[in-house]
Amino acid sequence: MRHTKYIVGIALAAGMLIPAATLSAQDLRYDYRDIHRDYGRVARMQADIAADRARLNEDIRCGRTGAAAYQARDLARDERALHAQMRDIRHDRRDIRRDNYWGR
Repeated sequence: MRHTKYIVGIALAAGMLIPAATLSAQDLRYDYRDIHRDYGRVARMQADIAADRARLNEDIRCGRTGAAAYQARDLARDERALHAQMRDIRHDRRDIRRDNYWGR
C-alpha cells in the first residue's frame, strides 16, 4: 500500500512536468522573437533620435526658437520611449535566462 502511494505520486509529478516543459519551450521561442523585434524598434528609435538631434541643432543654429522647442520636446519623448524599450529588452533577457535555468 505504501509503495503504491509513492508510485502514484511520482507518476502525477512526471505528468505535470511534461506540459510545463513544452510551455516553457514555447515561451522561450516567443521571448526570442520578441527580443528580435525589440532590437529592430531600438534601431529605428535611434535613427529617429539622431534625426531629431540634427533638426534641433539646425533650429538652434538658425535661431528658430519655436521649432527648437518643439524638436526638444520630440527628442525628449523619443528618448523616454527608447529607455522604456531598453528596459523591456532587459526584462525579456532576464526572462529567457530564467526559462533556460528552470526549463532544463
